[in-house]
Amino acid sequence: MLNDRDGPGIAPGFHEPKGKDLERKKRLHEYRVAARREKRLRKSDEKKQRKLNATILRRMTRNPDKYNKNAERNRMRDIQGERRRIHDAALKQIQQLAALHDPSGNDFNIGPVVEQDDGSIVTAESIRKRQEREAAKAIAGPTSLAHDEVAPGKDQNPIVRSESFLSQLKLKKPSKAQQRRQAALQPYAPPPKPRIPEGIPTPSGEENWLELWDLTDEQIERRILQAKRRKATERKALRIKQQSGKTERREARDEKRKIYRDIKLIWKSIKEDQVIERTRLKAAEDEESKKIAVEINNVERRIALDLCGTLGFTVANTPGAEDIKPRALGMRGKEVDFDAIQAGDRPGNVVSKKRKRVDLGEIAVRAHESLVPVRDDGNAADNEDFIQFAVDRGQDHEVLNYNHKLRRKLRRALDGAQVQKEMLVRQRTLEYLEGNGVAAPVELTTSAKPINVRGVRILENGATETAKQERLRARVELAEFNLASRELRRQAKQCAIEAGLRKHAALTGRLPLKSISANESPLPPHITASAAAVPALIAPPHNKRDAHVDALDDRSGESSLESHDEREGVEKALRASVD
Repeated sequence: MLNDRDGPGIAPGFHEPKGKDLERKKRLHEYRVAARREKRLRKSDEKKQRKLNATILRRMTRNPDKYNKNAERNRMRDIQGERRRIHDAALKQIQQLAALHDPSGNDFNIGPVVEQDDGSIVTAESIRKRQEREAAKAIAGPTSLAHDEVAPGKDQNPIVRSESFLSQLKLKKPSKAQQRRQAALQPYAPPPKPRIPEGIPTPSGEENWLELWDLTDEQIERRILQAKRRKATERKALRIKQQSGKTERREARDEKRKIYRDIKLIWKSIKEDQVIERTRLKAAEDEESKKIAVEINNVERRIALDLCGTLGFTVANTPGAEDIKPRALGMRGKEVDFDAIQAGDRPGNVVSKKRKRVDLGEIAVRAHESLVPVRDDGNAADNEDFIQFAVDRGQDHEVLNYNHKLRRKLRRALDGAQVQKEMLVRQRTLEYLEGNGVAAPVELTTSAKPINVRGVRILENGATETAKQERLRARVELAEFNLASRELRRQAKQCAIEAGLRKHAALTGRLPLKSISANESPLPPHITASAAAVPALIAPPHNKRDAHVDALDDRSGESSLESHDEREGVEKALRASVD
């Protein structure tokens, strides 16, 4: 408990250090920090000096081995490890012989052995130990609780829980590899030396490990050094072998990539042509669909206007129809006399209501001639009279000159005004029918503008394709395209690999080098033929993947070789040449 006289938050018996004590503690703390720093720097310098001494020693003695203060310990560990491996290999070899001649193991000075179902040979002692471990694990597994565990549903003190967690961390078992390394470092008691009875030969093709059982430390160390030298020689031979054919392999690799790139370029060119053709056909279909929609709309408008006429409603007798005037968009500040033009025969064309040309034969010769004097400025060349027609008096000889953009704009204004007049007539007719209690005909409720649905196909029965049918068709086309693409890619890769192998075999002298002329294609004919056979699958309309491949033809499974047997023989020879 806290005492009131000690102050709030101060434990009993605690006294704050005063001036001299505080200075002494600070001084001791600084001394400890400086001592730790000095020790760290001294150890670092010693390590650097040892490294430098080892480097100098290696250069003086030409010994590539680095200095190691645990060299003797590591040497003894290597010897013990090699001796243990020799003993284990000898015991395993003797157990194999005992399983064939004497399963009890008495003649071989080992315990009884058992052959399992998978053909492996184990000792009866190892089977007994494994059964004991499994039995102990089954007994102590799910039923027992540790001393720091709590039954479900009960709370546990967080301090106790944290201590339990720390204890579990401390008691964590090492991994299997760590256990094997630690067991290898433990003192090793060699087992009793086995023997091979007379008349029983050792397995052919195997080393007699029993002869190596009693090797001394020097012999085992010499064996270890020989194994190291042998591995170093194998590594050096492998490096030399890898570097020897580097140029030939690189040229073969370049040939393989070149062939595959050429095949992809063929696919790309065919795909581009098909894309251009498909774009042209799609544009033509859209234009034709637009024309059909306009024609249908014109027919519906004419039928609706005729129906209104039978009921007595026309553009002429409908009030407000004459007040609707054409209005051209985007022509602010420009006045257009729509009374002087009318719609032409072709869509998007307008013509003048007046005569386009002037018949000069109908004009009197001197009817509109006049002498126009010019000012006298002293220039003789300019003091000449000229003839000028009086435009504002007499014949109208000017031709209306409209470019194609302006003609379409004016035609749209005229058509829009006409549609507004017709819709006004329809509205008056519908009001009349509604006032008399008569149902409005379907012809009067049609759209005033053309309805053009782009990209919708018409099926064989005349119905339009639904969105679900379109998605299904797109998925089927994409699946077919992917199958064809995968097969073509496989063919192209196989062709490129064969070309690379041929190049490597020719460079190494295993096959004669065949020169390909400039006009001869390096690609087999079935690759180019299959790419051009079914161009519709090269780029399907609904394919969203970037695949530069083509479809297959009937010869997609054929090869550039004459027969299957010849192909297999050449392929084996080429692959063996690379190896």
